[in-house]
Amino acid sequence: MSWDRHDINNPELYTPRPNPRVKKAAMQVPMADDDVGLAFEDSYLVMPQEAPTETDDFVYDEDPHWSLSVFEMEVQRAAAAQRTHRAPVQAEAPKAKRVKAPKPSRPERFEKSPARDQNFVPPSQGKLYLFAGVIAACVLILSVIAVMMMPQIAGYFWKDLDNYAFINGELLRYDPKIAATYRQYREYMRKDVIYPGVFVDGTHVGDMTLEEARQALSGATADDANMYSVTVAIGNQTWPINGSNVPAVRSMGNVLERAYAIGRTNTTAILGTQQTPFRERVTTVMNLREAGVNLASEAQFDEAALQAIVDEIAKAVTREPKDAQIKSFDFASRTFGFADEQVGVTIDSPALFQRIGDSLNRREQGVTITVDPVIKQPRVTKAQLAKDFRMIAAYTTDTTNDKNRNNNISLACQAINGTALLPGAVFSFNKATGQRTTDKGYREAGAIAAGQSIEEVGGGICQVSSTLFNAVARANLEIVSRSPHAWPSTYVNRGEDATVNWPNLDFQFKNNQSTPVFIITYYKDRTCSAEVWGMSLGDGVTIDLKSEVVQTISPSSEVRYVNNPNLAFGTSKETIKARTGYVVETYKVWYQNGQEIKREKMHTSTYKAYQRTVEYN
Repeated sequence: MSWDRHDINNPELYTPRPNPRVKKAAMQVPMADDDVGLAFEDSYLVMPQEAPTETDDFVYDEDPHWSLSVFEMEVQRAAAAQRTHRAPVQAEAPKAKRVKAPKPSRPERFEKSPARDQNFVPPSQGKLYLFAGVIAACVLILSVIAVMMMPQIAGYFWKDLDNYAFINGELLRYDPKIAATYRQYREYMRKDVIYPGVFVDGTHVGDMTLEEARQALSGATADDANMYSVTVAIGNQTWPINGSNVPAVRSMGNVLERAYAIGRTNTTAILGTQQTPFRERVTTVMNLREAGVNLASEAQFDEAALQAIVDEIAKAVTREPKDAQIKSFDFASRTFGFADEQVGVTIDSPALFQRIGDSLNRREQGVTITVDPVIKQPRVTKAQLAKDFRMIAAYTTDTTNDKNRNNNISLACQAINGTALLPGAVFSFNKATGQRTTDKGYREAGAIAAGQSIEEVGGGICQVSSTLFNAVARANLEIVSRSPHAWPSTYVNRGEDATVNWPNLDFQFKNNQSTPVFIITYYKDRTCSAEVWGMSLGDGVTIDLKSEVVQTISPSSEVRYVNNPNLAFGTSKETIKARTGYVVETYKVWYQNGQEIKREKMHTSTYKAYQRTVEYN
């Protein structure tokens, strides 16, 4: 039988091992082509289309013929030559020389070598048999290995014998049942569809291609009024939100791609374990058939409609805080009544819009979003008002014994007393008292006009305006309009007076505080007093006025004579006395518990110097 005429995979050429001792592969769940284990295709092991059965038999030669190799023929020739040319026995055997192994292609060299080297000693017949036995054993072992590894080497699978393969240093036995199961799972995993058990918005899209699933989900539910249902609850008020007031259209986005990827990706959970990537994917897909997975698409809602609802909610909930207010002031008892403060309430509109939008995108049904309003505290409480509202400043001046003048002062104080000045309001002395007339009870008294002392109805009320000026300046109210007298007054310091005259010369101040102020003025026992009540300047804080004469202006020493034909002939009268002039700077000085902490300039007052004037006729 010639080797050239037979297929090396023909079983007639091999004798199988009856009881091979090998390490069998553990029964496993089918593995992927890249698995460690029975991955035959990666190890050049081609699996048959069908698993072998026990009924398939092989036919072997009963008397196989094996041809002698060239090397065996050379060994036989060398033995014959030894018997023919045996050398005589020597007294002492010479040292053996290294003999080169004969080349298989030149067998005639065994015959010629004795003639060339007389010291060559051919091996004994026993050694030849040993060599032949070793060679035969090696050939047998190689044959057995070749038979065992035929599936891995040549891709041929034995029908009646176990088939083996070396995988990662282990000798594993091919199991046809495992291979058949693996092929079944492999074919199942190779399907180009979404695996069964995957749902999108409650619709089963398993065994569908991406395009088939997209068509199945783009039907009548594209505009679904019942796509979501959310309720916003704040306190005892609720606002429902659904497709009727916030229209929406479903957007598939990448939900189908995510559905298709289920069972086609691996996780890091298998690191360090014996589970293969293919086995993990198979387990995921098999679990889908029982548990299933439901993916939800997104909803593209009308953001403008949602924003309008959020604005409506914010408008209904929002309430600005209210400070405690002065409810009343009893000028007689000088006591305040206060209204309670009120906390404000608001909501975080952008955050509420985001929460509702996220819920609509998830197409949630029957969800209630509870909102805790943000409480805004008022700046002023009733307790603070009760503590801080008191008399801020007061000032008193002494009057004369002129009854008419004191009458006018009392009437002006009564006109001003009880004034409540709200924040930002401006007080006008002329407006508060009005024109001073006899109808109102004012009398003639001494007044200053054109540098002269004259009798005028309402004379003396400048003492009221000057007294009030000193009180409001020490209460830190803003002075709007103030003018000094023609010359310094005797009842206040230089630079700290405020003259008035109807209707052009007025004294005005503004309530520059955030709370109301109340003015109390009165005449009593030849004194004129003014009080300012309101929010205090602070614990231990007071204000005082300091004036400094920065320039003194001396009058002319000459007497100025003026002809007055209205006087009796040959008579004269001093109309203007000689008076020294002054330039005075006035400062507002702040004190904390009696210690000066700040000083600021208020104004500069100029009092003219007057030359002595005498009228004559």
